[in-house]
Amino acid sequence: MPVRTPGKEAIALAVLLVILVVAVVYQYQNLSGPGATDRPPQTRPESARVAVARDRASAVPEVKLAALKALGATAAPAVGRNLFVERPVSPPMAAGRPARGADTPFQGPQPPPPPPPITLKLVGIVRGSGRPIAAVTDDRDVFYGREGDVVEGRYKIIKINVESIDISYVDGRGQRRIGLTR
Repeated sequence: MPVRTPGKEAIALAVLLVILVVAVVYQYQNLSGPGATDRPPQTRPESARVAVARDRASAVPEVKLAALKALGATAAPAVGRNLFVERPVSPPMAAGRPARGADTPFQGPQPPPPPPPITLKLVGIVRGSGRPIAAVTDDRDVFYGREGDVVEGRYKIIKINVESIDISYVDGRGQRRIGLTR
């Protein structure tokens, strides 16, 4: 009689059955393990809930209202800030800036500084049959470009006018008009 080998379906079914058995055993051990006595408050018996509430209440220090009234609202605590007294109003702002100190609220990060000014000089504009070409210098080199071109790798010529150009950084910040230098 030939021995029949189990098919792929039978092997997959056996593996799933083993995984299911392991999961059930794991859940059963968690329910009956060492942490099983720590039930949520709604499943504890009434006497256990009362005992827990009594333990919590004994941990809270007693508030002596008569002593607080006798102390008065003007006395400052020895350490820290008195939560029952209003904080003084901060001094008025001087020259548009708030006074530096512990009472100054955090105002978030400062905005990035403006880009440095564009120090290029316009030395000439060449107009021919095509689009005009502007010549700009940084006192070391001369750069040429048309409208929309990037000059020196960081400036963009926006518009070439009759005797000036509009130029900005490549990202559009720091736009300014540069007139012809004589």
